[in-house]
Amino acid sequence: MFFERVEIRTDSGGAGRFRGGCGLRRDIRFVSSGEFLSVIKKTRSAPWALAGGLSPEPNQVVVFPGTDREARVSTRRTAVVAGDRVSLLTAGGGGHGDPGLRDPEAVRRDVAEGYVSADAARETYGVIA
Repeated sequence: MFFERVEIRTDSGGAGRFRGGCGLRRDIRFVSSGEFLSVIKKTRSAPWALAGGLSPEPNQVVVFPGTDREARVSTRRTAVVAGDRVSLLTAGGGGHGDPGLRDPEAVRRDVAEGYVSADAARETYGVIA
């Protein structure tokens, strides 16, 4: 298998006065036939947030993304052939505290560093970035 993409997932950390850390996206392309075994938990429930923070999306494994065979799975054995793809999307951490209390300069840094989108900064934190 070949890792085509490994990157931070923008907006994957739960919003809060203290934002949860971001999750990762890993896109894998298979270079030969075989089986892909995904073993992952927390695909149906989100990580916890505390004290008024927001929860992020749960972990996701997407087999055959962008095709008619696309499916979200958790722990599963999947037969693959050369050229097949899988996307692994890890959850970020839950936020802590009211997102409206996050320092606006910290939100602007989050946007500049790609952790939070400008839309989320405006809609969730009330900050124009």
